[in-house]
Amino acid sequence: MRIVHLSDIHLSKTNYDEFHDNYREALINDLADFHSTNKIDLIVITGDLVDKGGHSLMEMEEFKLFKSPYEVFEKIFIKPISSILGLGNENFLFIPGNHDIDENGILWVDEKSMKEKINKETIKQQLELNKLGFNSSNDRIKLFKEFEEAFHKDTINYEYSNNESVYIYKYDSNKKVGFILINDSWRCSTCKLEDKKLNNHFFGAKQLYWAIQKLHSLDLNLDRIICLFHHSVDDFTEKNEIVKFLLNKDVDLFLFGHHHSIKSEKIFNPAGSCFGFRGRAALNKPDEEIDKFQPGYQIIDIDLFSNRIREIHHRKYVFENPQFVYDTQSAPPKGIDNNSSYGGNGYEFPHKKSKSNYLEELKVEDFKRD
Repeated sequence: MRIVHLSDIHLSKTNYDEFHDNYREALINDLADFHSTNKIDLIVITGDLVDKGGHSLMEMEEFKLFKSPYEVFEKIFIKPISSILGLGNENFLFIPGNHDIDENGILWVDEKSMKEKINKETIKQQLELNKLGFNSSNDRIKLFKEFEEAFHKDTINYEYSNNESVYIYKYDSNKKVGFILINDSWRCSTCKLEDKKLNNHFFGAKQLYWAIQKLHSLDLNLDRIICLFHHSVDDFTEKNEIVKFLLNKDVDLFLFGHHHSIKSEKIFNPAGSCFGFRGRAALNKPDEEIDKFQPGYQIIDIDLFSNRIREIHHRKYVFENPQFVYDTQSAPPKGIDNNSSYGGNGYEFPHKKSKSNYLEELKVEDFKRD
């Protein structure tokens, strides 16, 4: 199974000319080369599709008839890729990032009140309100979520919600991979209070548990589970709750972005383990001079039969000679990470735990005596 991981595209008026004139063609050519040798199953985007709510895109003359920046993104980014590679909407997954929020509708008085009220005890209640519709706390992400819902309205085994969404991808007749798509940016804004503790990043770890329940209501026999975040686990006030979930609910892999640079991590304890990979910013500033922040992306090859990540291809964009090449800084010496420090056999997934973990599937009647 081959997954393309893009993050932090930040499409805007500022980078549009380079994107249109050079980058898009280079990316499509690079993807097509990999697709020809081993077909791409999914392209996942872990947030920040557009920059600063996409307002600069909507100001451009050629896009003034579009209703949202995500319609623009679909037309100029997703559609050209899907057309050349022969992929459908079911082959694209995306989650929002902090730049995908629209701050124009945020009232300072509402934001201040929300920051003062939200904590570990109240966040679940707010998530339940968000499920019902859009309000002063999550209206900022409405355009993105409406785009997501419309984009996947015909995707089989895709369950949408204003909070988390889930998807089951069928690799073949025998292998199924569940995806948890976390909306971890619905509380993001540039509004900051003087009391720094009130600016903590709560997203609602309950989203994770609701998502796993949704997945198992669709299918209890998933071969792998992959979770998509925008932020790093360390960015969340609910870090401990997230780590507990990742280790105990059979999540094998999580992909994320936000910091525009490569990071690999393994979360583990005696109960289990989980791999996490952060990608470069896919576009953002095409002429970035600092090497570790220069644009790039990852191609992750997963062997579902031997239960391991076989290798990760790290790609980097060369601004002066517009093309993608192997990123030898992120994965020396040849730009391919096969976990060489541990024998070069890739990253082996842990064994699945007993289905007895999923107590929500059991009924009280099952335990009654005769």
